[in-house]
Amino acid sequence: MDYKFELSAQRRIVEANYNTYVNPILHPNRVMRQHDFLYILDGDWEITLENGADSETYPIQKGDLVILPAQVHHYGTRLCSPNSRNMYLHVEAVPGDHAAEAAEDGTDEDFVVLPTVIHCSSPIEISRYFSEMIAVYWREAIHRPNRLSCLFDLLLCEISEQESAAAVNTQYCVFVNGIARFLRSNPEIFYSVSDIARKFNVSEKTLNKRFKIVYHKTFYAWQMEQKLDMVYQALQNNAEITLRETAVNFGFYDEFHLSRAFKKKFGVAPKYVR
Repeated sequence: MDYKFELSAQRRIVEANYNTYVNPILHPNRVMRQHDFLYILDGDWEITLENGADSETYPIQKGDLVILPAQVHHYGTRLCSPNSRNMYLHVEAVPGDHAAEAAEDGTDEDFVVLPTVIHCSSPIEISRYFSEMIAVYWREAIHRPNRLSCLFDLLLCEISEQESAAAVNTQYCVFVNGIARFLRSNPEIFYSVSDIARKFNVSEKTLNKRFKIVYHKTFYAWQMEQKLDMVYQALQNNAEITLRETAVNFGFYDEFHLSRAFKKKFGVAPKYVR
């Protein structure tokens, strides 16, 4: 279930705190007037949402953020694990909040569209916003309601940014994994960036950008690392193969080129891994 939240609305944080469950329990069976934002610190749970005739069950675990929208029936369908811990926020709904239509893409800058469960790619940031809001909620701070409302907006923006990055990463993973399969099926060729960019109809800049997003290194660096790992395995599995043959099999100029690259990565010459 996707839900659309209005940004820059003055919201009241009704409750904010930590929960610890030494003994397993079910999540409460309820319909709330507020949104329930739940961040799992430890353990796992299973929660079902019913929205009219639709229902969906969500398994959740450590590092997940769960959004249970206001006026939507939700309940636990499996006991949490022992010693489960979470942080939660009960947040007042505003008139602009509503269930998102399938066609909505979240590009409206006045709103963010978020799913029920977010597997946080940067849990430190999400956890930081939760803990800061809990701290502000429990202290007598000047302009406390305004601070909490602003912090909640920042939390929504951070969640939305992580969701967008995850979608891009998923798209790029499909692209670079296709290239990875192609390279592994043709190990005897050492491809240039321009070779692969032409074959997969992208610019060299785009190719390197996508590899950096997914693998945190350029295409050339990734290819070299993959080839050297394959060389290491080949040398271990075949003591009879010469270094010159290995260089040919994996696309290196010659055995000297291979030996230099191998020693740079593994710290030893190829002959020492047989």
